[in-house]
Amino acid sequence: MQPTKDSFYVVLRNRLVAVDPNRQVTLDGATRPAIAVIENEPPSGAPLLCDTFYLHWGNARPAALSAGSLMAMECSISYCTKGSIQNASLDRGRDLANLDNDLLAMCWPPQTDKCDYSSGQPVALGSTIFWTLPVLNAAKSTPPYVGRDVTVTVFFYPEVSQS
Repeated sequence: MQPTKDSFYVVLRNRLVAVDPNRQVTLDGATRPAIAVIENEPPSGAPLLCDTFYLHWGNARPAALSAGSLMAMECSISYCTKGSIQNASLDRGRDLANLDNDLLAMCWPPQTDKCDYSSGQPVALGSTIFWTLPVLNAAKSTPPYVGRDVTVTVFFYPEVSQS
């Protein structure tokens, strides 16, 4: 499953750089595209950063109606914004819409090659992963923030035989 998670993250990260190269964040002392996988970040207890996409992986399961070994895994993507100081945070809705648009662009097209990134360099595994279009749940407001949780189902074939 790890190659699936890594491949999904890497393609979204690379697409974010193409969609909005200025959307960056400093996490753990490194400036990088504003996307992170919660399970891969050091536990700090600090609040999540605004204007950053956070991926949360759910359980993997056999894909419904699949006769073969196709698997499905839920990925929840969360993000929030507090708007800009120069606009007295009255632009939170516009900023959230910009984040929504960036995410939709990052998720298209909904497939990529699956690679193993464990050695640092991508090694093609000869298959692809694909996913559903994002389901944007209702915006939630926790002043001074407004944010959203998005759900994507990622489909993949496992790296090991299920026989």
